[in-house]
Amino acid sequence: MNEDPLGGFVLPLSMFILMFGMGLALTPGDFRRIARVPGPVITGTLIQLIVMPVAGFALALAFELPAMLAVGLVIVAACPGGMASNVMVHFGRANTALSITLTATATTATLLTMPLWIRAILSVVGGEASEVEVPLLSTAVELGGLTVLPVALGMALRHTRPSAAAWEARLTRIGLLGVVGTLGFAGMQRPDPPIAEFWLSFPPAMLLIAVSLVLGFGVPRLLRQSIEDAVTLGVEICLKNGLLGLVVVSGTFHALEPNIPVLIYTTFMAPLAMVLVIYNRIRVRGARAAQI
Repeated sequence: MNEDPLGGFVLPLSMFILMFGMGLALTPGDFRRIARVPGPVITGTLIQLIVMPVAGFALALAFELPAMLAVGLVIVAACPGGMASNVMVHFGRANTALSITLTATATTATLLTMPLWIRAILSVVGGEASEVEVPLLSTAVELGGLTVLPVALGMALRHTRPSAAAWEARLTRIGLLGVVGTLGFAGMQRPDPPIAEFWLSFPPAMLLIAVSLVLGFGVPRLLRQSIEDAVTLGVEICLKNGLLGLVVVSGTFHALEPNIPVLIYTTFMAPLAMVLVIYNRIRVRGARAAQI
C-alpha cells in the first residue's frame, strides 16, 4: 500500500472529480468579468505574495522562534492558496472563478518569491540551507492537471451540453467526500511532532491564520470591493497550499522542525475559514429569500 495518499489513486481522482464538477458551474463569462474588474485579483495577489510573508516574518521574530521553526512559519505564510480554497469558496457560494484565478496567479509567482523569503528569514534568525529549489515543472504539471484541466473540461461539457450543469452538486459532493476521507486517513497516520516545538509554534501559527482572515476579508472591504469578493479573498488567503510548503521544506532542509508550523497551520486553517463560508451562505440565502 502506498503510504502517501497523494501519490496514490483515490485523492487525485477525487480532486479531479471535484474540480470537474466545479467547472460545470462556471462559464467563460465568469472569467471575462474578472478580467474587466481586476482589482480583487491584484489585491489578493499582493496580500499573498508580500503582506502574508511579512506577517509570518513579524510573528516569528515577535515570538522569538528558533531558526528552523521561524523558517517553517515564513514558508507557510508565503504559500499561495491551494485547491482547498477553490473548493471552500465554491461551497460558500462566493466567487469560484476569482478563487481559481488567484490560486493560479499566486502559485506561479510563489515559485519565484518563496526562495527569497526563506533566505530573508535565515539571514535574520540564522541557520543554513542548501540551495533552495522548488520543482517548477512537476509542481506546475500537478497544479494544472488537478485544477485547470478538469475545470476546463467541465466548462467545455457545459458549453456543448448545458444540461450537464445539473450534475455539478452530485459530483462536487462525491469528490469532496473522497478528498476529506483520504486526507483524514492520512492525518491519523502522521507521527506526533515534538511536544516542545509544537507548543512553541502553536500560538504564532494560530495568529497567522487569524491575520490571514482579517486581512483577506478586511482589505477588500476597505477598498470597497464586493462582499462576495472579500469572502473569496479571505478564504483564498487563509487556506494555504500546505502541501507545497512541505515539498519546499523536504527539498531544502534535513530537519523535522520546519514542518511543524506548516502542519499546525494546515490542520486548523479550514475550521477557521469556515466562519466566512457559513457567513456567506447565510447571506446568500437571505438575499434569495428577500427576492421571493
